[in-house]
Amino acid sequence: MKKILTLIVDGIGFNDGDEGNAFKTAKTETFDKIFNEYPFAKLEASGVAIGLSENQPGNSTIGYETITSGQKLRQKSSYATDFTDIDSLATNTPIKNMLEHIKEKDKTLHIMGLMSDGGVNSNIKDTINVINFLKTQNIKMVVDFISDGKDVETKSALRYIREIEETGVPIATICGRYYAMDSEEKWDRTKIYYDLIRNGVGLKVEEIEIALKNCYMRNITDEYLPPIILKENTHLQDGDAILWMNYEGEKSKQILIALTNAPKVTEFETKNIYNLKTLLLYPVDSNVDGIVLIHEDEDLSDNIGSYISKLDLSQARIADEEYYDYITYYFNGKSNKKLPKCNNFQISVPKTEENREAKILEETTKQIIKCMEKDTDFIVASLNEIDKSGHTGDFEKTKLMIEYTDACLNKIMASAEMNFYKVVIISTHGNSEEMSYEENKPKRINTTNRVPFLITDKNIRLDNGTLINVAPTLLSYMDLAVPESMKHAKILIKE
Repeated sequence: MKKILTLIVDGIGFNDGDEGNAFKTAKTETFDKIFNEYPFAKLEASGVAIGLSENQPGNSTIGYETITSGQKLRQKSSYATDFTDIDSLATNTPIKNMLEHIKEKDKTLHIMGLMSDGGVNSNIKDTINVINFLKTQNIKMVVDFISDGKDVETKSALRYIREIEETGVPIATICGRYYAMDSEEKWDRTKIYYDLIRNGVGLKVEEIEIALKNCYMRNITDEYLPPIILKENTHLQDGDAILWMNYEGEKSKQILIALTNAPKVTEFETKNIYNLKTLLLYPVDSNVDGIVLIHEDEDLSDNIGSYISKLDLSQARIADEEYYDYITYYFNGKSNKKLPKCNNFQISVPKTEENREAKILEETTKQIIKCMEKDTDFIVASLNEIDKSGHTGDFEKTKLMIEYTDACLNKIMASAEMNFYKVVIISTHGNSEEMSYEENKPKRINTTNRVPFLITDKNIRLDNGTLINVAPTLLSYMDLAVPESMKHAKILIKE
């Protein structure tokens, strides 16, 4: 059986053009050498090919899930679209119960979540569908608007604000996702959003367009908008209700634990909200006191990680703090269960460290080499500084991160050869290869370009395909049987 090191290098896609192409203009001796010497395929990593809507860019969450499952997964956005159909809402028992509670107690429903059409963490279309239904129910409601600027353009909040305003339901608060959706246990950020929603602490604004312009002048983009109050005295009160519109649990749990289960939070002062009713589109965390409205029906138990574990082979997973959940939870088919003979390594570098991004790459590289030296059968590592830099829109910084990654890759390749590993390189989505629009405006969002899938074996040839084909191709290449759940997917190794 072949030993495999899979490097998931997010933020790399194929683009023949030079304009805004940080990857093409960077000095990449190692990448160039590998792509000249070894077979590679171009994979679809966006849109309908991986279960998204047409022309919707892929992302790391969906990418990791698709790579490991070997299936075209039905995405959360699809379930949410079906659920927010008016007929579905009208017959849903938890929503009926919530409406009865609101009406009987004369309380307020807070529709809360990320308001954009990025489709990764939420979709404003779902929110508007829900609002249109609730407007027929004669209840008091407000929108607590979390601004995006990451899954969509960095200064696009006003467009989504206007969409909500057109419904006639007032926006009570606005705050950037940096605070409202922290998933790194930076509780000082969560506290800022908690104080806005629970205690009514924020900047009181009458003209949101002027406030946004002032923020942008100070280089504060949508992701980082401070807590803003548009409608005073609408913070959460005893007996109110929350309808949480976000899909993803990891970016939801800190604020929802604080709001629904105050004793569980010791990082800052919280107050119980008595008789609070909370509805969640999807499961979040066992410590969140709420009712889940949508339950997915996919069986992801035969993902590549779990399958290799069942075969009693050793594994290692390596990623920094930000991508650790991708390499563990999402790569294990959305399961936190510890796999036998699988060691997980979280690379942690202090925020204050000088040249932190380079340090993360160096430490990740060291850990990859250690795992190869221990003869681990199957290693999966995330090298994601290119992707993170691409999202800043800083072209020169992204070039630098590409070159840092290239230098680290050189060390990894040398060790792989010494330890008899075949190296697989793949990306879940592009962005560094297309960092500007035609008018030279910075482009910070993921692209729909195809991504590379490379294996360092000169004796094979690869067909093009999609991310769905990765798991069965790797298992076949490792001389392992492909599980039934993946057998519909094409194996990309040419006969």
